[in-house]
Amino acid sequence: MEVHHHPEPGKKTFKEYLLEGLMIFLAVTMGFLAESLREYITDKEKERQYVSSLINDIKQDSANLAGAIEENKRKLKGLNVVLSLSKRNLDEPANRKLLYENAGNSISYYSSFSSNDATMMQLKNAGGLRLIRRSHVADSIARYDIEIRGIAGAEKPYGKSIEDALESLQQILDFTAIDDSSYYRQGHFTDKKLPILWTDSLHLKMFYNRVSVERGWTENYLRNMESRLPFVCRMISFLQKQYDID
Repeated sequence: MEVHHHPEPGKKTFKEYLLEGLMIFLAVTMGFLAESLREYITDKEKERQYVSSLINDIKQDSANLAGAIEENKRKLKGLNVVLSLSKRNLDEPANRKLLYENAGNSISYYSSFSSNDATMMQLKNAGGLRLIRRSHVADSIARYDIEIRGIAGAEKPYGKSIEDALESLQQILDFTAIDDSSYYRQGHFTDKKLPILWTDSLHLKMFYNRVSVERGWTENYLRNMESRLPFVCRMISFLQKQYDID
């Protein structure tokens, strides 16, 4: 009688093991690819969000920079008027009036550029720069940070020169005159001869010297801002074009 041999229950053939291993490998690989794709899509969206936020910050920087430039141009005009008085007789009421009108609006006037660096700080401190996959974009962002910090570097001597000139100004002008309606009324100085605390040549020379130094550092600060404004504007257009963001 013919005897039939049946495979033992639960015992797999080599092909079955191979097929099962292959299926596991494919499942793991597909899972890894799916996770990598998900991370890529997520990172790409985060990259776009960072760049969009950075564009908005740079737009604000552009406006702040343009505003500080115009304000310091006006400041320079006032400083020039004050310095022109070094060659005039301050005993004349009209010259004293010019000094009071322009000194208060220029010597003590401090208009500095303030950058909105919220997104930049996130990019640098929260690892956001790794999301900027386009190397030329990352390089441009790094350069932008350097350029902006360059403006901040020019601000320190600018501020110090204002403090020094203001100290001398307080030794020359009597600011309490503004509280006297005979000197100052309805937002304007009258034609009454304004007081000068020190009229000797030494104090006046020191005062004008410090105003001259302030003018020099104001011009330096202004040049720093003006030279960087075109780059700031180009940076906005560059990022918008790279990421197709309006």
